[in-house]
This record gives sequence, C-alpha cells and structure tokens, in this order.
Amino acid sequence: MQRRVLRLVSLLIGALAVVVSVDIAPDAAEILLARDKGDKAVWIADVYYSCVGGNPFAMVRNGVPSDAENYDTVKAERLCVYVPRSMTFEGDTPKIVTFPRKTGLRDVGVRNTAK
Repeated sequence: MQRRVLRLVSLLIGALAVVVSVDIAPDAAEILLARDKGDKAVWIADVYYSCVGGNPFAMVRNGVPSDAENYDTVKAERLCVYVPRSMTFEGDTPKIVTFPRKTGLRDVGVRNTAK
C-alpha cells in the first residue's frame, strides 16, 4: 500500500514539474520569428554560449528538436517553444532574451538556467 502511495506522489510531483509558461523578450521573439523556417517552432538547447560579460546562456534554436518526446511544449509569442524536461530554471520559467556575443552579433538564449 505504501509503495502505491509513494508511486502516486512521485507521478504527481513529476506532472507538476512540467513547464507551463515561457517568458520571451519582444526583441528575442522578433529575431526568432525573422529567422524561422515557416514552422514557428523553437527549442532550448543544452548548448551554452557566453555573452560579452562572460555570463552563460542556453541557446535557443529554430525548428523542432530531434528528440521532441523529451520536451514539454509551450505556446508563447506566436511560437511553439520546446523546453527540455532535463533542464531546470531559476523561478521555474525559462526567460528567453537576446544577448551580445563576443563576435559583436546578438543571439537568443535562456539566461536563467539552474545548473
């Protein structure tokens, strides 16, 4: 009986851990929509780049990830955002923003990943 209760509690906690919202800065949405390939889908990659100040950002890529079954999907700013279940975020909501790369160009990433 206790195992069933533990299993049920674990499943409920896992279900509640699903990301249900994403914050996208207007300039980040503009960049993502401008470079989309018609599908209006983006995904948060477990690939990090540093901005000019040295802060790491998880990259946001256009398209659908190859292993989409491991992602939660969230509709935000006319985009379908695939959020990896394996990543955690400070405040539980990914915040997609633009940031200056060391190359001088701006890119789009998530600033609040919890490592």
